[in-house]
Amino acid sequence: MKKTFTPLEPLKKVRLGRKAIIPAALLLIILLFGALIWRGYLTYPFSRPTEDLENNQPQTAEEVQAEGETPPVLNEETGTGEASVEEEKEETTPVLSLPQEPMIWPMEGALLAEHHQVYRIGNTLRAHVGVDIKAEAEAEVKAAWPGVVDRVTKDPRLGWLVEIRHGGNYITQYANLLEEPYVEVGDEVKMGAVIGKVGSSAKLDAAEGNFLHFAIYRDGEALDPVQVISPR
Repeated sequence: MKKTFTPLEPLKKVRLGRKAIIPAALLLIILLFGALIWRGYLTYPFSRPTEDLENNQPQTAEEVQAEGETPPVLNEETGTGEASVEEEKEETTPVLSLPQEPMIWPMEGALLAEHHQVYRIGNTLRAHVGVDIKAEAEAEVKAAWPGVVDRVTKDPRLGWLVEIRHGGNYITQYANLLEEPYVEVGDEVKMGAVIGKVGSSAKLDAAEGNFLHFAIYRDGEALDPVQVISPR
């Protein structure tokens, strides 16, 4: 029986023609989409609609006021509203000058514990900050200097506590007070004004019972009241 062989070149041409169908189809699809976009039937996928851009334009002050909103007050130098917040803080925080008169003791009485005196609580040794002044129960406590009340709280160690801020970065601290002192945060007090009464609210101080815990700080550093005011 005679065998018939097909030439290889015609077969190769047929195979190449089949492979060209897919690129031709892709090209046709791309041309179709391009024609639709050019005619305006479709939007270019990477373009942003003009309406969105118009809606996102910054509003003017007149437009904001028309909508019932108050535009923020901007600083003329920086163009931001941060300076206005700082100005509000400066307005609410009074600037204190260093008093001309010398500081006075908040009350009379013997010292039960001196500044930096070492005392023991359980198995722990502590260095006392400030002084503890012996006093009768509910004895009046006076402000040592004019200033502004900076803190009123119940400290877990020193009990009811009042701190007054003075000029020159001074702070005086009065602790172991009776509940509910006479002053509140932000009150301006004069030297000698009664700010509270002696109690027994301190739990972990050097002294016990009824006494006044009195401390003086400048720039965060504790000072010896005896050296600041006068020897006792």
